[in-house]
Amino acid sequence: MFTPCKFLMTHSTKRRYLLKRAFELAAVLSSLPVLPTSAQPQTGPLIKETDLGYLWLLQGAGCNVLAMPGGSEDGFLLMDGGLAEHSPALLEAAMAVTGQERIHTLINSHFHPDHTGSNLAAGVMGAQIVAHENTMRCLEVALESSSYEGRYGPLPDYALPNKTLKGDGSFKFAGQELIYGYLPAAHTNGDIFIYMPMLDTLFTGGAVTSDSWPLLDIRQGAWMGGLMEAYDKLYSVVSADTVVIPAQGAPINGAAIVRMRNMYSELHLSLTELLNIGMGWDDVVALNPLQKYEAQYGSAARFLELAMRSIQLAYVPD
Repeated sequence: MFTPCKFLMTHSTKRRYLLKRAFELAAVLSSLPVLPTSAQPQTGPLIKETDLGYLWLLQGAGCNVLAMPGGSEDGFLLMDGGLAEHSPALLEAAMAVTGQERIHTLINSHFHPDHTGSNLAAGVMGAQIVAHENTMRCLEVALESSSYEGRYGPLPDYALPNKTLKGDGSFKFAGQELIYGYLPAAHTNGDIFIYMPMLDTLFTGGAVTSDSWPLLDIRQGAWMGGLMEAYDKLYSVVSADTVVIPAQGAPINGAAIVRMRNMYSELHLSLTELLNIGMGWDDVVALNPLQKYEAQYGSAARFLELAMRSIQLAYVPD
């Protein structure tokens, strides 16, 4: 039977067409939320693809993203979604590596704009968007944050999480068990991690970074004690050889989580002692108790400022 050439599409052309239609529809349904000044993305991101064995690590869209091909789900799973303006490139890469043409499930590890930028496309595709209930509340309104200038949100209704989590639990995707855990006050007020025991892989969300310091969003519930407790919880999940995917930076292993846990526990104790002798956050930044780690993680000044301010908020009476 004769088929007109104009109706023939390669897989890559079809992917681009579907993405174009998804983002056109998103623009019609609602204007894009304004990204805060410090969160404005660069144009034309190069997405780096790393095969982890039934998982793909995608880097370059604003945060580390994991893509997992579905089975009977007829679509792939994404863990986090990068910045909104990088989402088309990210999703095209996800479609290419998974061989599937739609998002079935998108997990938001927390609400920050560099992690929730694919909610718009996911909503248009009718995907299940999973997040902690506090993340849902954050995305419903315009919020200020310690991580950016201005306000982010609200997202349109179709781009909001439609499956919310409260505590710890699990669900299955493509035959894989995904264990999730809530990390209260670690990086925001709605952080979750995902652990895949069959693959011995941990997706940490914003509480862990391997090339920089994790930001404490003290405007949205995070504090130093919460970060320390998050590492205690992650420590209980991993073994030394667990593959750990942080929010930013290269993959690490469970042994690195143990070292980070010890570092942050020591820092929490030190900051409490410094508070007791009358030091403020500016004194702590000048003292720089993290100097020996700066070769690996960069300047600790902003992290120390927020960490000490969070200690002051927690322990100093109003």
